Amino acid sequence: MLASGVLAGIFAGVAFGGDWRRLANFTLGLWPVLVVALALRLIAGFIPSSLLIYTASLLAVAIVAAWNWRIPGAILVVVGTTLNLLVVLLNNGMPYDPTAAAAIGLPPPTDALHVPLSPETRLEFLADVIPVNLVRVSFLHGVFSLGDFLVALGGFLIPFIWLQPPASAGRERYLRSPNFAFFWVGQVISRFGDPITLVALTFVTYQRTQSALITALAVLIATIPNALFGFVGGAIADAIGYRRVMIWCDIIRATLVALVPMMLALDAPLILPFTIVLVAGLCTAVFSPARIALVPALLDDEHLPRGNSIVYASDRTVEVAGGVAGGLLVATIGTNAFYVDAATFALSAMLLSRVAVREVIGRITWPSLLADARGGFNLLRRSRVLWSNTLFSLAAQISTPIVNGLTPAFLIQRFAANDAAVGAAQFGISEAAIACGAVLGSAILPKYLGRVKKGTLLVLGFAADGALIVLVALSPSFPLAVLVFVLLGATNVVFYVPTVTILQEGTEPATRARVFGARIALTNLSWLPLIFISGLLADVFNPGLLIAVAGAVTLGVALVGTRVRSVYEVA
Repeated sequence: MLASGVLAGIFAGVAFGGDWRRLANFTLGLWPVLVVALALRLIAGFIPSSLLIYTASLLAVAIVAAWNWRIPGAILVVVGTTLNLLVVLLNNGMPYDPTAAAAIGLPPPTDALHVPLSPETRLEFLADVIPVNLVRVSFLHGVFSLGDFLVALGGFLIPFIWLQPPASAGRERYLRSPNFAFFWVGQVISRFGDPITLVALTFVTYQRTQSALITALAVLIATIPNALFGFVGGAIADAIGYRRVMIWCDIIRATLVALVPMMLALDAPLILPFTIVLVAGLCTAVFSPARIALVPALLDDEHLPRGNSIVYASDRTVEVAGGVAGGLLVATIGTNAFYVDAATFALSAMLLSRVAVREVIGRITWPSLLADARGGFNLLRRSRVLWSNTLFSLAAQISTPIVNGLTPAFLIQRFAANDAAVGAAQFGISEAAIACGAVLGSAILPKYLGRVKKGTLLVLGFAADGALIVLVALSPSFPLAVLVFVLLGATNVVFYVPTVTILQEGTEPATRARVFGARIALTNLSWLPLIFISGLLADVFNPGLLIAVAGAVTLGVALVGTRVRSVYEVA
């Protein structure tokens, strides 16, 4: 996993503007020991009963990484390798889960390192118990340990960060700049962890209470802060500075989320983990508007739309990947999944600390925050373009919470013959299809749509979105529905990018986060009743019918938008 992570880090580093020639200047202390470790690993594959050689190889890697601890990413390699080494020593080999291996079509390992799980296995949650089945390539198809992932992530960060030249504030404002590279990777890692806490919290809640109501309350606790605290969160970000507040939010979340499994291990009342997650959610409500508001400080006007599309595509991807990872982690390591989430926030803070921007800390008092929060909403109201955009987008996105909430039931009833297991698999596929469409749309569409007015793109994007939602509801087969989901992901880019860009360009840097905070809060507040009402109606009417009606409403709103100049004429 170390070699795979290093290769991926080199590729990503170059893709984000890093100079591969900087590798010639890379210095690694005790590098001969690393060479010996790799040689031992290769030799062990040809020698029976070579567990001692494998162990010596792991120890050598840990020593080299610890010696070079100042290199960003090396500490992760130390921790991951040490965890693997500990499990190997306690179990006279690395235990693996035969059931997980068989489930992904992996033959039993024949080397001397691996041993099957047994009732006597110690630290089972740190063994090779996490199945990965993305592509039939060794590092993307196998059963891995938590330590393996830490080693791979550390190996990725070492070349990725090294290849980037030192970032400078305000001088290099383009996509393949060190500033945007560190920002993008940092916020992706941070957002990747968000679904893990949600999945883990709901799992723990239901396991302890067997109550659907309290489990729903856990979901509400993890998601409600964005709706209620978004107004104030944006004001806090404006006052402290976007990069600075993102770093502090990640540090606070890393600390708080790491406390959750400790509380559970002490058998503390659920109210304590719920409170911790609620406070972490408040940090998310500050992080989210700051993240969007920081993008214009890192990119010039020419690169801003493309940067927004990249951020959106990665958002959709990590939503799916984080949810899948959360499910796998909870299934394999239980409440220790919270530690993984805490680690993602800590890594994000480290990467964001390398972003160089000029920021000034303002005076923060509770009255001033409330005044700034009201100011963010008032700025939306006073601007004819921004307020028209807000009202139009809120009306056009009526279908979004309805589709999100009813798609699982729709798939189970329409294509899975009421088989919940099959429907769950199809829902995962549909989410992945939307993410793929968003990635493809972000890679292709900005190049061809850059000359079209943002207002026109906004209307066209919502019109296509509504039409495709209707087609999803009318799809006669699941493969056809998957194709429509891919197109739906691409059209989301068409309306998301101009929406965000219009808000970024229409607000001053000093007030940008509070405006986005107000916008995020309004969106979430409008979605909450729609999710509840559509769920009630779905018990009476066919979910496919409700989805079709929602799509038709979005299409109708888009047609109305063609008659509103402050919407469609925005350049």
